[in-house]
Formats: sequence, C-alpha cells, structure tokens
Amino acid sequence: MIGMGRRTRIHFPGAVYHAMAHGVEGQDIFLDDADRVKFLDDLRRLVQESEASLLAYCLMGNHFHLAIQVGTVTLSSIMRRLLTGHAKAFNGRHYRRGHLFWGRHEEILCVDEKYLAALIRYIHLNPVRARLVTKAEDWPWSSLEGKPMPEDSAGIFDEFDPWARVEETRPSLLRLSPIDMPDIDELGKRVAVRTGIQVPEMRSNASRRSVVAAKRLLTREAVSKGHTLIAIARWLNTSPSSLTRYARSKSENTGKSVTF
Repeated sequence: MIGMGRRTRIHFPGAVYHAMAHGVEGQDIFLDDADRVKFLDDLRRLVQESEASLLAYCLMGNHFHLAIQVGTVTLSSIMRRLLTGHAKAFNGRHYRRGHLFWGRHEEILCVDEKYLAALIRYIHLNPVRARLVTKAEDWPWSSLEGKPMPEDSAGIFDEFDPWARVEETRPSLLRLSPIDMPDIDELGKRVAVRTGIQVPEMRSNASRRSVVAAKRLLTREAVSKGHTLIAIARWLNTSPSSLTRYARSKSENTGKSVTF
C-alpha cells in the first residue's frame, strides 16, 4: 500500500477523493455497533456542515473507506475533525488512552468518472474480500444499505487497486481501445446535430440553458466512451471540477443519459 497521506494535499471545490484511515498497529477502531453509529452520525454531520457530498463509505474493524466530494472546506479539515472526535469518543467509551489512528488519513484524488465508479465498487466489496459476508449488500455498515451492487459483467474492475500508481492503473482500467473510443471532436459534432448548438458555441463560456444542456450531454457521452474529465474540460475550454456535476446529472429533457 502506498502511503498517499504523506504526499502534497490537493484541494479545489468539487474535488472527489478516496479517503481511508486505519487503527494504530492494526488495532480495531470500532469495537461494537455503538462505535459505528456514533462515527456515522459524526461523519454525516461534518459532511453537511462542510457542504460536502458523501458518495460511498464502508466501515471495517480496523479501518474505513470514504468516497467524498468536497466543497470549499478541505478534506484535511473534515478528516481531522472526524478522526479527533472519534478517537476521543472511543477512548472515553472503552477506557483507554493514546492514539487511535495510525498517522494522518490517506487520500487519492479521483480525476474521472470511471475511476470513481471502480473505487465505489472497491469500497463496497471490502467486507467480501475480508470474508465477512458473501455479498456486499449483506454488510450493514456500508452505503449500499442492503441494495444489490451492480454486476461487473465485463470484469474490467477485477484487478482494480486504488492505491496503485495512477499512471499504472488508468490506461488498462479507464480507457477503451482507440477503435471503441470516438474522439471528442466527433462527439461534439453529434451533440451539435442533436441539440442545434454549434461546436464553437459549445466550446465558449456561454451560459444559456441550451448551451449548458449541450455541454452536459457532451460530457456524459464522452465519459461513457472512455474520455477523462481532464480531456473533456480541455476540449470545452473549462476546468475539470466544473464538469463533475455534468457527468453525474441527467439530461434535462429526458431524465436519462442520451446515447448515440
């Protein structure tokens, strides 16, 4: 496991992270359900106060995983309050002293939607890999909340490791082959035909509702074809963070992602 927590922290509003923390020397950080309930209550309160979004979580015995999108408050600030509060409550309940967590939390910045999709699957499968349950939805301490997890029918996430070097993971996991992946110029032309918004206007800073809808459609279709948010943002002359809501939102007209 790479100690990502020792690297420079990156923050911008809208950034999505994988965050993880584990007990010192492998010690359990949850001894009973009361510990877990208190932790989740604190987590949800901090997320709300920080105007962040909790995308996924899983509580294990000696560690936990989060997928979280931040607002203006940094992830470091959220995690510091979360870990400090949990350590104090845990020590008080179980009559212990000293550090509970092993150093700072670890984090990885998620830079595209396919990586995030693989990450959320990885988080939910933690109890299965630990042989605590046979199905991820049977674990009561994750954000699946009893709902079946979508099948990975293509098997593209089988070898996913969020702590591997990003440049080693991304080419095999996140990209389709050149034959299967139309370039963004071609997708832009298709969106222009469907929406009536010409490519130059789509790539401008115009904010009319119809232009925004075209940008949203382009973003969702490019992501579904394997392009990263960085590449799409470069094509649209904007920032990756501004595209995050486009990639997650539905088409304004149909409520569904439109395919070609």
